[in-house]
Amino acid sequence: MKIFFALLMIAATLFSDHIRWQNDFDAALFKAKAQKKEILLLVLKKECAECKKIFVEVFNDKEVQEEVNRKYIAVVAFFEDKNSYPIELFYTQAFPSLFFVSSKDESYLQKPLRGHFTKDDVLKSL
Repeated sequence: MKIFFALLMIAATLFSDHIRWQNDFDAALFKAKAQKKEILLLVLKKECAECKKIFVEVFNDKEVQEEVNRKYIAVVAFFEDKNSYPIELFYTQAFPSLFFVSSKDESYLQKPLRGHFTKDDVLKSL
């Protein structure tokens, strides 16, 4: 898991305009409140081919990156690491899952995107 996350972070830093992913939900929530932004929570599962594909095809898109960084504090968490985010609030069995979360009360801002989703799906939701 740590190797996969490290590879994702390295891949993200190769692009000048990348999403500034956080891996600590509580710290990201504090930051979101301070910056008056919302939380974008991406829940992945180890060994999930669709998770890797979505990360590369959707979140490496410049337009998606700009919108996410402008409106959200982005958090990436692994389902297997149940202490990395409040799993009782954002439980899922479909991977990847993308939650749009209010920084005020941790409620859903809208219905999550689960399983396969496209760049256009994400842009409409942002």
